[in-house]
Amino acid sequence: MKNSRTNWLVKTAAGIALVIIAQFIGKMIPSIAVIFGPFSVSQLITGSLINFILFTMTMLVDAKSGVTIGILSSVLATIIGVGPIFPIITPAIALANAILVIIFILLYNKEIKPMKYIAITGAAIAKFAFLSVTVPFILQYIPDIKEVQITMLKVMFSWPQLITAVCGGLLSGICYPLIQKGVNKD
Repeated sequence: MKNSRTNWLVKTAAGIALVIIAQFIGKMIPSIAVIFGPFSVSQLITGSLINFILFTMTMLVDAKSGVTIGILSSVLATIIGVGPIFPIITPAIALANAILVIIFILLYNKEIKPMKYIAITGAAIAKFAFLSVTVPFILQYIPDIKEVQITMLKVMFSWPQLITAVCGGLLSGICYPLIQKGVNKD
């Protein structure tokens, strides 16, 4: 029993570390590399990597691990300065990550191959919907925020969240069998 708890803790800590590394990588990409509007290459890469880690660790360990990674990594990223520009948004991001994991695990059925991708899509839609509603609500309570920042953040926390969640999920769906083989080898 103690060994399985240690195993869970080690894998979950590794997931948190990977998410923080992904956020540092995203910060190193120049913000001028824009895809469309405020949706940047940095957001595409960082968001996709984070969602990849959340989906993969949820399948590899369990939903509790995925939720823990999603929440703690959001808080830690804000504390160390690689999180959102306005820390008040951090709880919404943490909760959105938890929603992604919970919806995914509720829809996921290992026995039915296409269900993994249906679960990924459902989870991505839930995360996108949650953030596209909560972030604009939170933004109205930030004093002295500029209108251009509000517009930028509303877009960043809308449809790009759907894209990065789907990209991360598809990448996880493709890579997970290889990762699982590697982990089970040890």
